[in-house]
Amino acid sequence: MNEKVDWDAARRQPFADVETPDDWPKGVRPMSWQGINLLGADGVGGLYWDGKKVQTVTRLGFVERALATAVAVGTVSMAIFDAVRYIQGT
Repeated sequence: MNEKVDWDAARRQPFADVETPDDWPKGVRPMSWQGINLLGADGVGGLYWDGKKVQTVTRLGFVERALATAVAVGTVSMAIFDAVRYIQGT
């Protein structure tokens, strides 16, 4: 397993020169056989493209965090009001 990789060729043409299906997102293209050499993994779940780590974590944006906080506050306040009503017997 001592094969040589032509890194310049892989970087020169990382993508295949073919048409993509209509249901693919715009700008997404399949990799060429040379481009596959640019894809790597570290063995513990990290994915790399040409030596740079590919971000695989999705984080909530400001609006999503604000909505989640509002839902949590609403849920807690409803629980408190229900507990108070239960204690008062109404």
